[in-house]
Amino acid sequence: MLAVVVLVASACGSSAKHTTSDAPTTVPSARAAVAAYAKPGPFTVGYTTLHLSDRDVAVWYPADAAAVAGKPKATYDQATPLPPNLKGLVPPKYNTVVTMDAYTDVRANTKGPFPVVLFSHGAGGYRLVNSELDVGIASWGFVVVSVDYLEHGLAAQVASAGKQTAQPSADQMRTLAALDRRLMLAGLDLVTSESRRAGSVLSGAVDSSRVGAIGHSAGGGTAFDVLSDPRVKVAIGWAPVPPSGAPVDKPTMIIGAGGDIALTPTVLAKTYASFPAPKRWVEIGGTRAGHDTFTDTCTVIRAGGGLVEFALQHHFIAANLAKLATNGCTNTDLDPPAFWAVVQHFTVAELRNVFGIDPQPVGLGDGITHAFPGIPITYQHQP
Repeated sequence: MLAVVVLVASACGSSAKHTTSDAPTTVPSARAAVAAYAKPGPFTVGYTTLHLSDRDVAVWYPADAAAVAGKPKATYDQATPLPPNLKGLVPPKYNTVVTMDAYTDVRANTKGPFPVVLFSHGAGGYRLVNSELDVGIASWGFVVVSVDYLEHGLAAQVASAGKQTAQPSADQMRTLAALDRRLMLAGLDLVTSESRRAGSVLSGAVDSSRVGAIGHSAGGGTAFDVLSDPRVKVAIGWAPVPPSGAPVDKPTMIIGAGGDIALTPTVLAKTYASFPAPKRWVEIGGTRAGHDTFTDTCTVIRAGGGLVEFALQHHFIAANLAKLATNGCTNTDLDPPAFWAVVQHFTVAELRNVFGIDPQPVGLGDGITHAFPGIPITYQHQP
């Protein structure tokens, strides 16, 4: 029971819209205010699991559309990230199955190679917990690589349930940040190797000269940290913690939720101010979106399933912890897919902009805040 409490604790308005810009902008292109990337992209998505020596790596990629005929879509349930001895923790009633809009182990599309996006989940998360957004990004022509960051992931939180553990020291935090950076780059090396291997589903799919990094929460800090590697051109943080060291002089984007009770707009404003240009900052949803709206967990909670709902129904979690675990995921909050559409648009638009896929930026002009009716968006940018 204590494992549930620790696990849940770790899962960490008005429709008016306005835009501010902290630098003069150039004459916008005709598509500067078009939400071109809010919907699924032109590619069918494949999904495969690769392996480092001690952990799994999820990969979503543009697939050969003909290869998916008759194939079922990939799925995972709430017990997937738990160690074998704890998989029985989740009663069947709450063990919600998530179906991804992706197909397992089908061959990659031959129109590649495609740019790479390295992804890091947050503390208490796991490699699949942001799959809805990862699939959406891959559908626009990217290979998305999500390593399991086991040292601060869901399984680690369960394993420490009921134990009295001291807060990590500054040295321990630096060591963990360095490990996370190495793991993210190991994911890049892994898919690059698979792309060169004959017979791999990723054969010929990976363009390792165009690499971006994305992370949610603690994973945002990892994404910013890998900018020090010359292969990584851009980093995007979803409700991110700041980098562990000095910011790197490369393009960055922050995407936050207006009602986040952990990485609040005030906190993100300080991170944004610390970054050199070019940089962008988007706040979505006013008070009707929160820290966990970025994750698949939100739809699971709203459907009455998952470990969070199990803990709430059986009073295994205090009110303050429940508030954190469900931040942005109640029935009065924005519908998660509507929130994800905004996140996906800005994320894909920035990646395509930095990689030069779009000759001029698409959907990154000041007027883009009006492209999502009913969703408050605040947008700052310094090109």
